[in-house]
Amino acid sequence: MRKLFTLGLALVLVSVIATPALADGWKRIDAPAHFTDRNGIERSPSCSGGPVPVPGALPDQANTDYAFFVRPGDPRRLAIFFDGGGACWDKNTCLGTALLGSSVYTQEIDETVEALNASPGLADASNPGNPIGEYTQVYIPYCTGDLHTGSNDQGYTLETDLGPLDWTIRHRGADNVAFVLDWLAKHYGKLGYPPSKVFLSGASAGGYGVTYHYPAIARMLPWYTRTRVLVDAANGVITDDFYNRTLTPDGVWGVWENLAPELQSAFSSGADQITVELFKSLAWNYPGARFGQYTTAFDEVQIGFFNLARNTDRPDLWEDPNELALSAFEWTIRARTYMNLVAFQTWNYRYYIAAGGDHTVVGSDKFYTEDSAAGVPLVDWVDDMINRRWLWWGSDWRNVSCTPDCLELD
Repeated sequence: MRKLFTLGLALVLVSVIATPALADGWKRIDAPAHFTDRNGIERSPSCSGGPVPVPGALPDQANTDYAFFVRPGDPRRLAIFFDGGGACWDKNTCLGTALLGSSVYTQEIDETVEALNASPGLADASNPGNPIGEYTQVYIPYCTGDLHTGSNDQGYTLETDLGPLDWTIRHRGADNVAFVLDWLAKHYGKLGYPPSKVFLSGASAGGYGVTYHYPAIARMLPWYTRTRVLVDAANGVITDDFYNRTLTPDGVWGVWENLAPELQSAFSSGADQITVELFKSLAWNYPGARFGQYTTAFDEVQIGFFNLARNTDRPDLWEDPNELALSAFEWTIRARTYMNLVAFQTWNYRYYIAAGGDHTVVGSDKFYTEDSAAGVPLVDWVDDMINRRWLWWGSDWRNVSCTPDCLELD
């Protein structure tokens, strides 16, 4: 279970203000338990506080402290990486897997300054091929089980050998991001000028976070700032049951508490339409931005979570080979369909479908070697998305796929 549902690093860089207080390398910024954001809304930054298994005893609570990380760079260029780490939405996913020691969501911050300083992929400022190597970077950890979208404390009850276990999960992902944006707004105010280029990325759960919060980030920036968004391994193939439990106004995460008006129609469209409508809404409402989407053709973790969502009340089927095969077949068809529908209906969106089943790429050195989609190097695809002014002639930023060799594995 842990191997199947361990999510790769999903970074999010934001061009932050370089101030004398921030030394070279990454710095941790701790959040308070409560604060009032710049819009006057009371926020409670927190990790989930999920259960941690204690053999033969009642479980302990995970560390709820929240923080994010900053590494200064060129203050005129901004990048934000939203971390990934699974999701939970009912008693089995939020409590049951955690108590078994195979949690399907990250329960507390496990990043350190030392680990981030050694991070590969887009976070590696020392790599000469990195298209955002000189950007100031902000890393937004994820530990709330709600795809960075929640603003609700939700109680769950699980039957155990020790009797009913009542537990509250702090789905406070949106509050955590609000703290990061509030911090950034204050520092931009001190600097006195905005960034001219902004790159946003999120992997896995972070991919949903970056799209959900894009309107809030865009409102912080002047109209002329060039923004680019890379969504990594977050294709939005979900079930009706998952949609009804989480993404509706009455969902357990409290998603609608902070949902931008321009996204409400997309979130009301249902499980089979929400992903297409979300990207369409972003592309149409922000015509000057560019949105890129990356996935492998048979992403094992996305397929695993889709199978979990298909069988939420049947944990015995979560790793059943037959169920996984059915989920893989449906997932890859729906993922491709969604990407093609978005590409057909927008002008500022492109997709990259790589071979194999790896999950996430932005936090890996594979970012610099991947070229299985029509022979286009992923690093060149992203570089053109960020930096190429005109896209009509000779651009690598186009819709590309590994077809017909998508089963090929490195």
